[in-house]
Amino acid sequence: MVTAIVTIIMFLVMVSLHEFGHFITARLMNFRILEYAIGFGPAIWKSKKSEIQYSLRIIPFGGYCKFEGEDEKSDDPRAFSNQAVWKRIIVVAAGGIFNVILGFVLFLLIVSQTSPMVTNKVESVVAESYVAESGLMPGDEIIRINGKKVNFYNDITLYAQDFTENTECTVVVKRDGEKKELEFRPTKSKVVYSYKEDGINVSEFINGKEAENTFYKYSDEVKKDEDLVGKDETVERLIIGFVPHQEDVTVFNVWGEAWNQTRFVVKLVYNSLWQMVTGKLGVDQMSGPVGIVKEVNTAVNSGSTSWLYVLNLTALLTINLGVFNLLPIPALDGGRLFFMLIELITRKKIPPEREGLVHGIGFMLLIALVIFISFNDIAKLIQGG
Repeated sequence: MVTAIVTIIMFLVMVSLHEFGHFITARLMNFRILEYAIGFGPAIWKSKKSEIQYSLRIIPFGGYCKFEGEDEKSDDPRAFSNQAVWKRIIVVAAGGIFNVILGFVLFLLIVSQTSPMVTNKVESVVAESYVAESGLMPGDEIIRINGKKVNFYNDITLYAQDFTENTECTVVVKRDGEKKELEFRPTKSKVVYSYKEDGINVSEFINGKEAENTFYKYSDEVKKDEDLVGKDETVERLIIGFVPHQEDVTVFNVWGEAWNQTRFVVKLVYNSLWQMVTGKLGVDQMSGPVGIVKEVNTAVNSGSTSWLYVLNLTALLTINLGVFNLLPIPALDGGRLFFMLIELITRKKIPPEREGLVHGIGFMLLIALVIFISFNDIAKLIQGG
């Protein structure tokens, strides 16, 4: 029940703010708005003020802001189709932008409560790592990896996913105001989780040598899973080989960290899309509504800091929603923006009926994709259970 309530609230917040972005910019530019609705399906509440119908509908996973002349011709000078193209671009783009702004605000709250924060400065170098031989030193600030700019620590973890064993990599560091380029081979890290009756033993091996061994007793933060007791779990990855420096969060650096977190999620979305286009990531690896509910359930039951996990998941989802919605796909805001950019370049307006037909077909294809992903999520749950 708690998971269901939290999920509904999350979607209502994300969707209502998205539609509010369209609504408020349209009001400021004097568009004629017919309805501002949260949810789909039959209305459970309606109220008409001035010329606008406000409604709350029974299915909470969606919403819309309906304009006069949106998909058809209209004689009303305030109709959507009769507005200047630059105004329409602002109104359509505002929904996704508001979602990203919400993500930034949530990250402000999250970062302020998770001090200290991890930075891209080197606290210490792992003695068993290959990068120790390259001359990496404590105090170095990592600013580039293999030519890619590093803004904060999460960028390092993202770029490390492209590492391959026994290949030469480069890292550019800032040391005493000067830039230095170092060459290194990625270090192989293996972490073994041994689930015991009273806790979890975590052993880390660096290039085959045991570097650390820690035992965590079960608590509110470290929950016991009876199905895992007596089993071992191994996680292997390639790393640079350093311990990052941590800083306390202050009123001055929290803004930059929240902005970096926001940019990082945007980068992750585009990186995932590129992996799909290049075949590195399959559609079956995407998550839909069922998968999201599963993640919400995990966040809700994550112990005393569950509210932070819920906020973090909401931030990830709202930024994903905002960025994905701005892609040039029919039925999405990005699809509408694509037609408007064509109009801006050619100075010829595309008939609303034709554009509406394209968006209608796109909407049906998106529904089919959501159904496919949902069935895939259910299959994963069945296999996992």
